[in-house]
Amino acid sequence: MKPAASSPSSRHLVYGLVAVGFLVMFVSTSVKSVYQVYFADLATHFGRGRSDFAWSGSVFMLVTGLVSPLVGSLSDRLGPLRTVVIGCLAAGAALAGTSLFDGSLPVFVLGYGLLAAFGLAAMTYVPMGVLVDRLFEQKKSGLAFAVVTNGTSISFIVLSPFWLWLAPKASWETTFLMVGVFLALPLAGLAWFAAAKSKAAGLDAASAAPDAETATGTATGTKAAPPRAWSVLRRDSGFYALAIGFMGCGASMAFIDVHLVAFWQDHSTPRGLMGVSLSLLGVLELISGLLTGWLAIRLPKRALLGVFYLLRSCAVLLLLGASEDLRTLGFAVVFGATYLGTVVLTSMFCMARYGAAIKGRAFGYLFLAHQLGAFASVQLGALSHDLWGSYQPYIVGLATLTALGGLTSWLFLRDPRIEPEPHPGLQPRPSA
Repeated sequence: MKPAASSPSSRHLVYGLVAVGFLVMFVSTSVKSVYQVYFADLATHFGRGRSDFAWSGSVFMLVTGLVSPLVGSLSDRLGPLRTVVIGCLAAGAALAGTSLFDGSLPVFVLGYGLLAAFGLAAMTYVPMGVLVDRLFEQKKSGLAFAVVTNGTSISFIVLSPFWLWLAPKASWETTFLMVGVFLALPLAGLAWFAAAKSKAAGLDAASAAPDAETATGTATGTKAAPPRAWSVLRRDSGFYALAIGFMGCGASMAFIDVHLVAFWQDHSTPRGLMGVSLSLLGVLELISGLLTGWLAIRLPKRALLGVFYLLRSCAVLLLLGASEDLRTLGFAVVFGATYLGTVVLTSMFCMARYGAAIKGRAFGYLFLAHQLGAFASVQLGALSHDLWGSYQPYIVGLATLTALGGLTSWLFLRDPRIEPEPHPGLQPRPSA
């Protein structure tokens, strides 16, 4: 652990903060899950076709990416947990607001597509990556990040079947309001309490130790300006390799978030089988996240990342199978084995390559690429369904993109241990 967490009391607090991060990730998935489960009902409610209404999901995906660099900057400067508080309040207000003003599609698009998107970005991967980076030394950060983000895996196991069960019994307005109130009150309050505790213990400081450039500025009596993240990233070929793969990651995850249930419904898949498949997806997501954190310490990260992307491409192609079991259980097994692996490995590359000064913003830019892929995926999937009455052309394109991510990782990335340093002042701080 970092020096601030060397005492027993600090270690207990660190574990508590990890638990809070896990819980936030667990609950935050509901922002997307309720939209996924009620997608067809929402389109009918607003009198739109799927491709027309899918713009709300497309805007959500795009805005989540566009605000990710901003969220990274907030995490760097305000602290990750205070950023999470802001996200909980924003997402809660968005879901509650859209449920109360349920007769207006523009209100829904603005509330869900803009405010909820910002809220989700401020609650999940970017601030959690910064939090883990501040709590753990680099060697342990990958496994710790996998533990925190496995909140999404448990959510697939527990909450996804629950939302599927609830959908026929409760209107989307009731469900959105219920989730919104929970986010804005108890979850935001818990995150605020954790932020206060971590600040008092010195675990959530914006700069627990000075970087090289900051130290130089202090020595000369001037305050060094924070480095411009994009000026560093745009000259780094490794960033582009990570971004291309992460774009395919976002596109494939967006398929699950928006189109997977609708795809299964088009094939008259039994609701029980859908629930079991989503739960299986979550179980394997949990295992893959932890296993990835463990393997990344022992095996070349570049090879692992490439394998995960190629496996994901194979999983997507299983959706074209004639067997119902292949389209559901088979897809869940193969895709679930890769689900968090790409996120954990991309985070580890980012942590190793960029230091505390720009780590949050660098991860934010990678999530921008992730969400650009998601944005295109949501709309192209709906367009494929409306034009051809099938997701098949879209699925072929999705499989091609994820396979390209694997090839890009193998060809243009190198293991972080031998990567050239993009900027001497931006490397990770040494641990005690």
